Amino acid sequence: MWRALGLNMAVFGLFFGLHIVFAARGMDNAFSAVAALMTLQVVTFGPLTAQMSASETASERRLALRRSLPVAMVLAVGLAWAYGGMAWSTPALVGVLGASLVVHAFADRRWSS
Repeated sequence: MWRALGLNMAVFGLFFGLHIVFAARGMDNAFSAVAALMTLQVVTFGPLTAQMSASETASERRLALRRSLPVAMVLAVGLAWAYGGMAWSTPALVGVLGASLVVHAFADRRWSS
């Protein structure tokens, strides 16, 4: 589980670095593509980590999901700040955190049996 979490964070770090490079170079299409991938990754962070882990049982995946949830929430707050134009925006915060929590809740429910 920890290896999967580290890998997922490394991929996020790569995307984050790329989005900075693409923004600095005015590569709007590449920036938009990486920003979309970052959004997808942040919203599905826990389920992605659980799927990437070596866990074979639903209960182990659920544990991986729950352990990665705090990281996912921190990333979601950061993403909401970015969507709010580098300022705090309640609609962005509710939207990103809400989407992330819904995805995580569905995954938790799926692996609850």
